[in-house]
Amino acid sequence: MFCAISGKVPRKPVLSPSSKTVFEKSLLEQYVKDTGKDPITNGPLSLEEIIEIVPSAQQASLIESTNSATLKANYSIPNLLTSLQNEWDAIMLENFKLRSTLDSLTKKLSTVSYERDAAKLVAAQVMMENDEITRGLSKSPEQSVVVTREEFLQGLLQSSREFVARGKAKAFKWPIFQHFEVLPAQRYSSSVKTYPYKELDSSMNYSKWTSMCLCDANSLQFTELKNADSITTVTIPNPHAGQKQPVVVSKGSHNRLLLLYPDNHLTIMDLTTKKAIREIDINSANQVVYMHGHNEVNTEYFIWADSKGTIVFQSYTDDSHYMINTGGSNVEYNHGALHKDSLLLALYSLDGIVDVYNLSSPDQTSSRFPIGEDAKIKEVKFSDNGYWMVVKGSQTVTCFDLRKDVGTLAYPTYTLPETEAGAVVYDVDEFGKNAIVYSNEDRSLSIYKFNKKTKGWMRDEVTTLNLLSDVGDITDIEVVCGDGGFAAVLKRTDTFSIIALSP
Repeated sequence: MFCAISGKVPRKPVLSPSSKTVFEKSLLEQYVKDTGKDPITNGPLSLEEIIEIVPSAQQASLIESTNSATLKANYSIPNLLTSLQNEWDAIMLENFKLRSTLDSLTKKLSTVSYERDAAKLVAAQVMMENDEITRGLSKSPEQSVVVTREEFLQGLLQSSREFVARGKAKAFKWPIFQHFEVLPAQRYSSSVKTYPYKELDSSMNYSKWTSMCLCDANSLQFTELKNADSITTVTIPNPHAGQKQPVVVSKGSHNRLLLLYPDNHLTIMDLTTKKAIREIDINSANQVVYMHGHNEVNTEYFIWADSKGTIVFQSYTDDSHYMINTGGSNVEYNHGALHKDSLLLALYSLDGIVDVYNLSSPDQTSSRFPIGEDAKIKEVKFSDNGYWMVVKGSQTVTCFDLRKDVGTLAYPTYTLPETEAGAVVYDVDEFGKNAIVYSNEDRSLSIYKFNKKTKGWMRDEVTTLNLLSDVGDITDIEVVCGDGGFAAVLKRTDTFSIIALSP
């Protein structure tokens, strides 16, 4: 017989009535004193219940010979042997307890693992059911989810933050040209308002391409600058052929085209298929003056604004819309400009009023920027660094710092040297620090650079280009850029020329 704890032949064997197992007396008594339980069954056990086993003469002889380290050959160190035996017993007892704890933890771990696997199966089932429900909703337009205006604005803010987190756009290096090429003149409809299309590429450079629209009885022709030295003409059928022509044309996200006709009738076209995909009668008593579909922020909605300051985000695909401002302004707006993060909208009149609306705060009063008495505005644009708003007058450049109090100038208002009406036309780059000026008197193209130290503008004589005399008188100019290239679009009443510029 062997002890269930030590695995050795017991010197003083005892029996536990609970488990019917033999133990070494000292080991079992110590375990019961510590735990009050049977080592095998883990049931209650007291010292009084332990039964001593009286071995036979033959068993006693075996026990004595097995447990005697010296086989009674050396009785001079009995105390040492007893001490060693006690240490051994203690080790055996501790080892048994550790094995018992390990077995218990192993069982618990197995149970937890099983429960975790079961939970994963349940979660997977729920996800599958949720996907089925989602697909069912997408197939059933009548079951569309209703999103509140507050939820929509939270989504707009999140989309804007993700866009801004990509980083700041890189400024182009100026001066930019030493050589040039005048591309063939193109016709366009000057009465149709078009807005440039911009996007941020993987290298953190903005590409901005101009788009001119030419309308005839049955078609719309879009002449686009696709790179710095070539143009492309795209012809699409006029959805309202023979009836009316668009008054505002703007590109939207996902290769969509927004065509606004008189009486605020909007047609959304797919430029890939060249087919109309939706017709919308915009609910406004006033004329819509601005439309824009951001290609990276809130791409499922485009924004429109009317002449009295009504501002609405409208869905491309359904009737959902969110009114940001109810209008009622005492100003008759003519145009608009959207900040790159899609949270600020500038509405302005040609007679000198610029109001900036915060789109994340519905119905909030706009901020009016002081332009000066008798000022005439040609265009308002937000710089690509996100900090400045540039207001172009007939011959003045006013730049406001949006990081500071309303009306704070980024630099003093600059007036071009030539003061004769119609003598010069100009455009400011997307960062508000460089201007290309065309002189109708000497047919020259020059760069003016803003100097941080002097807070003034200086003409760069080195980069002045003298163009051919047949370019003619120009009524407006636009600087465009993309793919690392630059160009200047010289506009006349009904034609324009592209000057491809290179370093």
